[in-house]
Amino acid sequence: MTRVKKYFINALILSACTLLMRTVAVAFNAFCVNKVGSEGMGLFSLVMSVYTFAVTLATSGVNLAATRLVALYFGKNEGAGVKSAMRGCFLYSTLFGTLSSALLFLFSNFAAVNFLNEPRAAMSIRALSLSLLPLSLCSAFSGYFAAVRRVYKNAISQVLEQAVKILSCTFLLSLLLPRGIEYACLALVLGGTVSEIFSFLIQIISYLSDTRTLNRNGKKVAMRDILHISLPVAFSAYVRSGLVTVEHILIPIGLTAFGDSAALATYGIVSAVALPIVLYPSSFVGAFSGQIIPEITEFYSSENKKEIAYVTERAFFITLFFSILVAGMFCAFAGDICEVIYNSREAAEYLRALAPLMPVMFLDTVTDSILKGLGKQFYTMCVNIADAAISVLLVWLLVPRVGVYGYIAVIFISECVNTVFSIGKLMTMIDFKISTRKILICPLASAVFAANFVRMIMEKAAFPMCWGTLIFECLMYITVYFTLTRLFGAVGKEEIAWAKKIAKNS
Repeated sequence: MTRVKKYFINALILSACTLLMRTVAVAFNAFCVNKVGSEGMGLFSLVMSVYTFAVTLATSGVNLAATRLVALYFGKNEGAGVKSAMRGCFLYSTLFGTLSSALLFLFSNFAAVNFLNEPRAAMSIRALSLSLLPLSLCSAFSGYFAAVRRVYKNAISQVLEQAVKILSCTFLLSLLLPRGIEYACLALVLGGTVSEIFSFLIQIISYLSDTRTLNRNGKKVAMRDILHISLPVAFSAYVRSGLVTVEHILIPIGLTAFGDSAALATYGIVSAVALPIVLYPSSFVGAFSGQIIPEITEFYSSENKKEIAYVTERAFFITLFFSILVAGMFCAFAGDICEVIYNSREAAEYLRALAPLMPVMFLDTVTDSILKGLGKQFYTMCVNIADAAISVLLVWLLVPRVGVYGYIAVIFISECVNTVFSIGKLMTMIDFKISTRKILICPLASAVFAANFVRMIMEKAAFPMCWGTLIFECLMYITVYFTLTRLFGAVGKEEIAWAKKIAKNS
């Protein structure tokens, strides 16, 4: 199990780094909310919905192509094959990155006026077009470093990028914020663009230094191999991202039809205040899911079904154990979290409503990564498209009638449908065994008991709410949760022995 242990160690390293960065990002997001306001963040979220589609076109599945091909040739010790695969991926990235940048720049006014119904968004959309080419190339670099297990290089790049983004945005906000919401949004956009360009420069230096040690063995990789992997993912992403963009455009329109006089502000609270907190722990899951693709690819190519099943079982256990822990924490302390981070409990009810979805959301992320490692990107494409189509239909039907809670219901329904179909497919391909009691029932019971117990203690103590109080109650909750999962049998002798082996070999 040495390879598997290395995988989990690398994933833990990347998780710790990404979690730190996400902490900084959430803190900076709180700073932006206080500076720009909920309406400004709503405008920024609308701009980013268009940008998300442009990013999808720019990357077009190149990350997965780089990860799978490099993992394949790196595992065979064929350095020439690795370099050839990356040259093809760079050419692919350059083509799609340039195309998406040109389209976003040329159609910025059209998109702002006709799609977003917000002419103020045009200037920010044009500024975002500058980041698409470097972002596309960075996606290929990221796939390479994931495949060769150089997780620290991706981590260093991400940390530096985040630092540059915060500094750039803060400086630009000080210059542009007095000119109004439109220019405040532009400041946030330009800060992100500067950080993407900086990240590209760091990544290319790291890549060139890393590939010097590769040998000259192996064959040239044909472009059709890259297209075979990336295009199914790309087409899926185009359709899904397009549908998601439509969904986000329909939300403020639906809220207005429902009678919400501050529709853009309400949308901003959910999308730019509550959701970033919900997605905050995804850095942990994202690290594991990103690292799992090359591992599963190599095991699958060598027909090592035993290792695939082992990694899958452990990934499911870790994902559910962790996500149930944080979901319970966010449900119990939603008001306290929002008060400490944003100096307001305005988003607390939305955070509390979205928190129970976290186990489903994170399990779906891990399952999709395993399926991609098994070469089932076409299946995930179909499921993701169906998921996005259902979301658009439900937003159109529910939000004008139910309001913002209709949007939250849409998120729940779409995520559950996606996860059920993904796990169903995985179960037909891999003979893995999971105990529902151990990975679901016991952690859920532990989370509910721990949350209620800690809330009762804190209410009686009546401490003033601040960072120290929030950290204290969260640490108390985590301690009670871990104790109960141990007593209930979710964490047994097998899990403890496995953790000790990993620690010993690290």
